[in-house]
Amino acid sequence: MLKRNILNIGMTIVFLLVMNYRFTGNKPHEVLGVILFLLVLWHNSLNLHWYTSFFKGKQDFQRALIAIINFLFAISFCISMLSGLLISQSIVPFIALRGTNTLWLHEVHQSSSYVCFIFIGIHLGLHWKMLWVRLQNRLGMERFHKECSILGNILAVGIILYGFYASFANHIWSMIVMEHGFGWGPPPSALKFFLDYSALLGCYAGITHYAVSLLSKKNPKLK
Repeated sequence: MLKRNILNIGMTIVFLLVMNYRFTGNKPHEVLGVILFLLVLWHNSLNLHWYTSFFKGKQDFQRALIAIINFLFAISFCISMLSGLLISQSIVPFIALRGTNTLWLHEVHQSSSYVCFIFIGIHLGLHWKMLWVRLQNRLGMERFHKECSILGNILAVGIILYGFYASFANHIWSMIVMEHGFGWGPPPSALKFFLDYSALLGCYAGITHYAVSLLSKKNPKLK
C-alpha cells in the first residue's frame, strides 16, 4: 500500500512538472516525459488485477465509468507519448520529424497532454472517497469523521473555484482545441505554476466526485 501511495504521489508530481515546457526547458521536459511513461507502466503493473477481474462481478455504473475514463486516458496518453517521440530534440532526435510542416505535431502533443491532465483529475475524482478515507486513517482522524467531511467539503469548494479561475487564466480549453500558442513567452513563477495546476487537478477531481455522488443519490441503481 505504501509503495502505491508513493508511486501515485510521484506520478502526480512528475505530471505537474511536465505540463509546462517553459517551466522546465526542452531536455528536462523530455526526460520527465520518459520518467512519467515508466511510472505509468509501473502503476499498471501494480494494478494488473483490475484487468484480470474486469469481466468478473457486477458491472455497475462506477465500474463502467472508471473503465471508460481509463480507456480514454490510455488513448490520449499514447497520442501524447507518440507525438512527443516524433518531435523529440534530445532523447531520440534520430527518429524525430523535422521541418515547418511538423507544427501540427507540437499542437497535437500539447492538446493530448492537456486531455491526459484532465483525465488524471477525473480519475482521482472517481477514487476521491477512498483516498479521503485513507488520508483520515493516516492522520488518525477517524473519530472526527463528521468534522473532517465538513472541512473537506469547504476546502473542495475553494479548490474548485480557484481551479475555474486557473483554467481560464492558463487558457486550458484553447490549449486542447489548439487555438493557443505553445512554449513561447516568459516562464511562470514556480509557486503560481504549482498552485494553478494543482488546483486544476483538484477542480476536475472535485467536480467528478460531486457529480457522481449526485447521480448516485438520485438513482441508487447507479451505485
